[in-house]
Amino acid sequence: MEAYIEHFISDYADEIVNGNAALFAGAGFSKEVGFVDWKGLLKDAADEMKLNIEKEDDLISVAQYYVNENGRAGINSIIGNEFLQDREPGENHKIVARMPIQSYWTTNYDSLLEDALTNEGKTVDVKFCNSHLSRTVPNRNVIVYKMHGDKSLPSDAVLIKDDYERYYKKQAPFVTALCGELVAKTFLFVGFSFSDPNLDYILSRMRVEYGENVRKQHYALFKE
Repeated sequence: MEAYIEHFISDYADEIVNGNAALFAGAGFSKEVGFVDWKGLLKDAADEMKLNIEKEDDLISVAQYYVNENGRAGINSIIGNEFLQDREPGENHKIVARMPIQSYWTTNYDSLLEDALTNEGKTVDVKFCNSHLSRTVPNRNVIVYKMHGDKSLPSDAVLIKDDYERYYKKQAPFVTALCGELVAKTFLFVGFSFSDPNLDYILSRMRVEYGENVRKQHYALFKE
């Protein structure tokens, strides 16, 4: 294990120096400052439907069932009530914000990552809509791709089954952009459970399309 860790540190540091490193932050990355993960986000909705969220594995279907019964406005309110709270970036956000990386990806709706980067004096180009991909913030030195949307626009956030099923057409530019970066850069995944259908689809598609030519090494950190 120590040899593997040493290899990771050496390899990823080299990729950072060469401008070939990227970081992907999942929901677990924001839990340290009090934001909820998927189960926490859907707990009240599950309680309302008399479901035990701790026993539910298909959280996307739980969210879809809630919307079918109550409409999208209820889910929008849940996202707004949780993620519009004012919270400061945690220590982990500050650490990754200090790293000389130009490309960050996240499935989180909160703004902690871009806030931490801004606090480090960096000019951040935040992209969470297709239209954002065709624009460039002047003098940017870092890009944050929020592939599941942003707290400021909960109606477009990716959360329910319908959102995931439509994602590959509706958000095709994000799929293409992430595929390109996964081929060209070495990613470090943090706070990520790898249960997200979108990422699973993208990784599977890459294996089919690129085969042996796909970048061989990405890394993930898991809390023990």
